[in-house]
Amino acid sequence: MTVTGGEIDLIMSDHGRRVAVEVRSVSTGADPIDAVDRAKRAHVARIAARAGVSRVDLVGVGFRPWGVEVHWVPG
Repeated sequence: MTVTGGEIDLIMSDHGRRVAVEVRSVSTGADPIDAVDRAKRAHVARIAARAGVSRVDLVGVGFRPWGVEVHWVPG
């Protein structure tokens, strides 16, 4: 979803609440959640507020030699 000032990767619904989800992926051994620094989290929160979202979750996807690893951090 594009909102003035940026974009939100996903808008989801959780028991009637709108939730913005920031998704990051990495192909290195790093934790994908670490790719979302404090400044990026604040930026996503500002954009989400403009879209009427009440919570921002983070999802990190790591592409590993053995498969895919997913980390979810609820807001």
